[in-house]
Amino acid sequence: MTRHVTVTQLAASPQAAYDYLSRPARWREWHHSSLGAQEHALESLPTGAKFEEDIRTVGFTRHLRWQVLEARPGERWEAMASMEDGSTVRLLYEFAAQAGGTRFTRTLEYAVVPLGLRLLNATVGALKVRLESRQALQRLQQHFVATAR
Repeated sequence: MTRHVTVTQLAASPQAAYDYLSRPARWREWHHSSLGAQEHALESLPTGAKFEEDIRTVGFTRHLRWQVLEARPGERWEAMASMEDGSTVRLLYEFAAQAGGTRFTRTLEYAVVPLGLRLLNATVGALKVRLESRQALQRLQQHFVATAR
């Protein structure tokens, strides 16, 4: 299993950050790997909700079937996805009040099943995903700065 943890400061309250980030259909606004999620995912999704998303990462387009495992507004949002080849993704968002906004922690864990993808991940894939995650959080920061104006 590969794990990436990224932490950033967002210029928003924990509740405002949670409200925006727990709407998967909006992920494509700040994370370039997301090609979009189903329209019902424009709402903040509660525990047990399911949705599907298409992503493009490390040169591959993948279809993910998600289920929200935990939804605690303003504190924590967690979801798990599976793909047809048996690969999985776990995404955890944690929100903590901090001077000037929110300390946002994003934990991405994934396991790829096909041998070719495992080899790619072991060589350059994990580094590429880490870079994509950092770039996405920079765009997310910019979103909240622009929204605060």
